[in-house]
Formats: sequence, C-alpha cells, structure tokens
Amino acid sequence: MELRADNKEIWAIIPARGGSRGVLRKNIKNFCGDTLLSRAIDCLKDSGCFNKIIVTSDDAEILNLANQYNVEAYHRKDEIESNDEVMTDIPVLSYLKNVAQDDRPDFTFMIQCTSPFMNADKYKRAVKLLLENPDSTVFAAEKAHQFLWEESENDLMSWKPINHPFYERVGRQFIKKIQVHETGAFYGFNTENFVRSGFRFHNNAIPVLTDKIESIDINDEHDWKYAEFINKEILNEN
Repeated sequence: MELRADNKEIWAIIPARGGSRGVLRKNIKNFCGDTLLSRAIDCLKDSGCFNKIIVTSDDAEILNLANQYNVEAYHRKDEIESNDEVMTDIPVLSYLKNVAQDDRPDFTFMIQCTSPFMNADKYKRAVKLLLENPDSTVFAAEKAHQFLWEESENDLMSWKPINHPFYERVGRQFIKKIQVHETGAFYGFNTENFVRSGFRFHNNAIPVLTDKIESIDINDEHDWKYAEFINKEILNEN
C-alpha cells in the first residue's frame, strides 16, 4: 500500500469464528463462486488503506484460507472468544493485547466479513474521516426510515413512539433529524482508546453512510438467499 502523508499505521482485523449457527460455516461457505471471508479480504486490499490485515479465528480452515490470501492468521487461545454470546470486540481486543503496546497500530478497523457487497471506496472514506477525527469511532450505517415503537415497562399493552412525535405524523422524507442504524460492516477507532475502554464506542461516534446493497448483512439462511439473489440478478446485470 502507499504510505499516507500522515504516516499513521492502520490495521484491519476480521473476527471470523467457525461455529456460526444462522448459516453453517458461512464465513468460508461458497458464495457465488467465492467466500465471504475472501471477498472481505479482497475489498480491504483494494482500498489500499491498511498496513496489515489480520484474521482472528478458532477454526483451522478459516486460518488456512487467511494464509492463502497472504494476510496474518491469528489462532484464538481462549474458547470463550468464539462463544455465540460474545461480542466481536472481545477477540479483537484479545489480539491487540497480545501485541506489544509500542508495536500496535495508531488505528484499528474491526471488520465483519458478513457484508459481501462492501465497496473499497467506503473504507477510504472511513479512514479519511477517522484521521480527521482521531478520537472518534467511525462506523458503517444506513439511513433509518422506520417509525419505531417500544413497549411500556408498566403496561405491556401500551406502546410509545421512539423516533417520532406521538401526535404528529409526517412522511419519512420530512423527518427533521437524520437517523441511522448500524449495519455492523466495520468500525474504526483509535487503538489505545479501544484497548483502554474495551468497547468499540468509547468517545464520539461518526457514521459512514452505506447504500442499500452495501448494508446487506448475512445472519441467517434468508439473508444468504437474498444476498445470492442480489449478486446474481442485479449486480451481474450491471
């Protein structure tokens, strides 16, 4: 990659465990002639933004694929890091803590390889935004247009609006404040802030807006079939 003028070290870490439940072995399952993991690695390389790409996993086949793509493969030492209920912050944090502080990068991106249509330009935009706001967390997000309601704590039959006035209804194009939802595709942050806090969001947060296709995240078989349809019927036509 070309060295940036600011000479900051930026790593991308992909946590990819072997025991996915929604789609069995989804990270390395054949997806339209490729795998989710290899697509993620290729996209990160195409962006030219990262000094190092690391895949952290509990699974030998996943680690072998990482080696084939000439990125660092890190075998997790603690089984708990690959538990269904553990947030991906944990294996990323564990990897960074195994790196001497002086050798850690200035910034780290945590990448979910379950977003098969991410564009390399979004990584470029996210890195630029993070370098301009070095104490923030940048994250992939899509504009949210849903009218959300939540259940009342005291009365299960009573609901209240979250992001819209109770007695006023306007079209979503007239909503006064932009709202977004995380897609989960990537998070970028100052490495030491992350290590100290243990959380991906530790200070200010700035969304990087993605389009509909980039925002697709595969969690279950329905998501998988939908993503295959998008790839075959829409992207291939273009």
